[in-house]
Amino acid sequence: MNLDIHNVAYGSQTIDFKLRRSPCKALSIHVYPDRHVEVVAPLNAEADQIYKKVRKKAKWIKEQQFFFEQFPQKTLERQYVSGENYYYLGRQLRLKVKINIVNSVKISGGHILVSSHYPNNQKLTKQLMEDWFKVCAHRKFRERLDLCLEQFPSPENFKPKGVIVRKLEKRWGSMTPSAQLILNKALIHAPLVCIDYVIIHELCHLQHPDHSPNFWRFLTAILPDWKKRKTQLEKYRA
Repeated sequence: MNLDIHNVAYGSQTIDFKLRRSPCKALSIHVYPDRHVEVVAPLNAEADQIYKKVRKKAKWIKEQQFFFEQFPQKTLERQYVSGENYYYLGRQLRLKVKINIVNSVKISGGHILVSSHYPNNQKLTKQLMEDWFKVCAHRKFRERLDLCLEQFPSPENFKPKGVIVRKLEKRWGSMTPSAQLILNKALIHAPLVCIDYVIIHELCHLQHPDHSPNFWRFLTAILPDWKKRKTQLEKYRA
């Protein structure tokens, strides 16, 4: 979907934002890690209303952009060779690739140990690691979901109909209208407290679909330290 580019003045600066129309009831503003701003507005929202809301949130937008500047995007391409560092559940591990007749990936001490018949084949090492991380993500996310549900007053009312693990470009997770919980596979690199934050955040959307004040109040009641967890999580964004 093509998004229109708009801007508003903020002091001597300008805030550029992409505008997307949606059948939503309330206008929402999102600041992404690459620092671009997206505004999602109801189909019938007047332009003046949209600009007024963006100007009102200008200080918050600039604060979010400044926050993300602390975590510059990683530009170095992975080589998938021994000596590189990777995170698993918040723990930094060093990659060690060795020759073996059987392909395998496991944690050994402070290493991710990848064994294969072709240890110099970087594409094979990459595939083995990605497959391993995905298997770990499926297992660990379902395990954490069960524990997170216990934080809710009526767990059965917040149980999603399914869990989908896949690559997400701009989000850590989402909840579909059909109650499917989608989690970014990259979450497996973050600590358990951060994984739990994303899961609980998305489960709260089953009661409050948008990011209204009621949503944030509900999230805070379930997870009082969510802001601290969110800040910690951004350090693990790929």
